[in-house]
Amino acid sequence: MKAMGLFDFLDGIPDDYVPKQRMTAEETEEAFTYLKNHPLFIDHIPEDIENYPELLALQNLQYDDTPVNIAAALLKNANEIMKKDGDKKYFQIKAYEIYTDAIEQDCGDKELMAKLFSNRALISYKQKNYKCAIQDCKWAIENDPKFIKPYFRCAQCLYQIMHFNEALKFCNLALEISKEKEIEELRKIILQQIEKQQMKNEEEKQLQQLYTICNQKGIRMGPSKITLPPEYQPQKISLEQVNPPILTIPILVTYPEFRQRDFIQYCSEQTKLYQILAPLFQTPLPWDQDQQYNLNNIECYIELDDGNYAKLNIKAKILSIMQGYKVTVKEFIEILVVCPNTNYYKKQFRSEYHVLNDQ
Repeated sequence: MKAMGLFDFLDGIPDDYVPKQRMTAEETEEAFTYLKNHPLFIDHIPEDIENYPELLALQNLQYDDTPVNIAAALLKNANEIMKKDGDKKYFQIKAYEIYTDAIEQDCGDKELMAKLFSNRALISYKQKNYKCAIQDCKWAIENDPKFIKPYFRCAQCLYQIMHFNEALKFCNLALEISKEKEIEELRKIILQQIEKQQMKNEEEKQLQQLYTICNQKGIRMGPSKITLPPEYQPQKISLEQVNPPILTIPILVTYPEFRQRDFIQYCSEQTKLYQILAPLFQTPLPWDQDQQYNLNNIECYIELDDGNYAKLNIKAKILSIMQGYKVTVKEFIEILVVCPNTNYYKKQFRSEYHVLNDQ
């Protein structure tokens, strides 16, 4: 026997049949809205689910169970949201709330609780809320010490807030559980940062010691106004670690007449100026065609803090020069060298460089 369809019951009704009672437009719209919002036909979970009593009732059915089953169902629900839309902030917040609801079930299942805390930590990590993520990771580890994910996520968060030593500790703990490649790579990056931080700390320590020694010797330190060529830049004023410590200072020798320079990398504070310059004049300067520049026929000048230039005693020690003039020592000392017998000196130098009376 052929099955009877829904519309087979309409056989015998005239085609021009008009029902005596028809739905008004308002009733039609109301019925359509009811069907559209009915759980059988709804295609998504609305944000204001509290306004959908039928849907809310159905959803509550799945939570009418033991705390373990409820927490497991919530975990599955939040995981599905994160897999589908985990990069969107709105869905991250929704999943975070669901994980929190599951955690609040306090189900007593340690492994399940560890997954809930670990997954909630992932959302905090994505939102750069690193401290909350770290705390959730630690709670996850407390519930299941053999669960590797929270160790890795905790290390990632600690790395982001530059707590490198603690991040390394969690990487090492994770690697004791399993030698995962991703964790080993993170560990290498952390070790590099620890090395950089140690170098930076050592540089800061040495710089602080340098400033202390200079202050004790009556030497003012400050930033340089001159940018050295790249090949000179690594050299800076430093301390020779002897007892007592001795300053070593780079000297930039400038010949303004020729726009040329010599750079002497290491000069002890106890060295006299003429001793530093002597090796430069053992042979004629290549740009001094008239060969007027020699150790017995030059004058040396240094720029003071007020912008004027003072003539130096060529027999003075570098330490005396740094102490005896109103000059702030930069990363190096610049000494101007001129020959007083040249036309350049007589016509240009003393006016261009605002030289003070000889001292």
